[in-house]
Amino acid sequence: MGREGNYQRMVKSVIWMWMSVQSLASAPASSKPHIIFLLADDLGWYDVSWHNPKAITPNLESLANEGIILEQSYVQPVCTPTRSALMTGRYPFTIGRQGPPLMSSAPTGLLLNATILPESLKKAGYSTHAVGKWHLGFCHWDYTPTHRGFDTFYGLYSGMGDHYNRDSYASITETGLHGYDFRNNDEPDFRFNGTYDTYVYADFVENLLFSRDPAEPMFLYMAFQSIHSPMQVPDVYRDPFRYIGNESREISLGMAYAMDDAIGRVVTALKATGHYENSVIVFSSDNGAFANNGNNWPLRGGKSTLWEGGTRAPGFIHSPLLTKTGFKSQTLFHVTDWYATLAGLAGGTVPEGTDGFDQWEALTTGTESPRTSFVYNLNTDNKNATELNGAFRKGEYKLLVGNIKGGQWIEPPEGFDEGAPRSHGAASGITGVDSPVQLYNVIDSTPTEDPEERHDVADSHPEIVAELLEDLEREFQRMVPADNPPQDPSSDPKYFGGVWSPGWCDPH
Repeated sequence: MGREGNYQRMVKSVIWMWMSVQSLASAPASSKPHIIFLLADDLGWYDVSWHNPKAITPNLESLANEGIILEQSYVQPVCTPTRSALMTGRYPFTIGRQGPPLMSSAPTGLLLNATILPESLKKAGYSTHAVGKWHLGFCHWDYTPTHRGFDTFYGLYSGMGDHYNRDSYASITETGLHGYDFRNNDEPDFRFNGTYDTYVYADFVENLLFSRDPAEPMFLYMAFQSIHSPMQVPDVYRDPFRYIGNESREISLGMAYAMDDAIGRVVTALKATGHYENSVIVFSSDNGAFANNGNNWPLRGGKSTLWEGGTRAPGFIHSPLLTKTGFKSQTLFHVTDWYATLAGLAGGTVPEGTDGFDQWEALTTGTESPRTSFVYNLNTDNKNATELNGAFRKGEYKLLVGNIKGGQWIEPPEGFDEGAPRSHGAASGITGVDSPVQLYNVIDSTPTEDPEERHDVADSHPEIVAELLEDLEREFQRMVPADNPPQDPSSDPKYFGGVWSPGWCDPH
């Protein structure tokens, strides 16, 4: 769909807006806020226009500037762990999800004895809807969204698929087993094969919003596959970036632009249907950008690494219910906090044993945050199950332990403001590269700030290193082995009519 498709959608939005004024303007609002959680995929720090003026994300930037921008919001280094932390409120290393993202042939999924976020919200009286990428396992029906608290699901079970034809591989290298992956609730849906996925998702949400009563509280979890590979986008979104001369970067910025357009349509529909005034909209990326696709400048590292570029996500909260807006929050926030924060807003129950905090008051009033530290991730070295490998944040300091790779800085091909980087140490002068223990001051508001992680200060602060090592080793006692079983050939879509489907593993 090109410019003609954009025009048709604009006309459709105008018609729906008029219809809503006629029939829904006086509709009673829900007594509980509607919760809309927008999750981007592999979107980097420098892929949004409030960090990079050359990016085109006007709808997101408007929501961010009229809300609270979260400048210290942390996620996991890769897809599945972040989703598991969001849904359970628990550190992935405590439930076996600290390893690589789930592949489509993995005979496992998100642990079934956890009451996940949509289940808690459903018990609190919410209708619950998941749109987009699931990526928390589907080998058995018990792992799938409509069996985990979502009333409806519309999207893909796996971690990635062709943005047009929904072909999905079991391997990130796009080799081996592959099949169709797109569902409407439990059933495969082939109706929109050939249509770009952000269009399909926006269409679905518009229809959902116009079909429901805004007096009933709603939880909408909209998890885009943008800007995750395969790198695909309609030309209308890539064209503004042709000046860059770097195909991958042009497409990744175009994918962010397309996602922004879809989010703009969702917000328009929220307003047209009487949902918006009583809504809380959250936006975050699931991890940092993958090298050579998105960009995390000026942060160090990217997806699958424990550096800031892999774990510090662009994000915000937007809501007409907020009394103080239009500022950047430096409140320390971790993805596990969303469970308690959103369940608290909804009047839901937070299970015992979660790792998150209810941060609503701290974020919205500027009071002291209940979170002062968090674990980036914990794992053991593959060659030595007793060797600690992970990272820990306490206050302004970040400790990295073990073989921490992928610590490059990748300058954006479109260029950047030379005066923008906050630290100016040359890459050739980095300290601590080969050290098994590194310490950085990563806060943005201290005289010795180093959010770009260029200067290891472990040698000059041995007492802080010792304190954080003790904290990290205490957390290490909670770690369970990573749940990463061998791929199962019985998952082959050829056994299920060419569609990736549940029904070939035993749940556990």
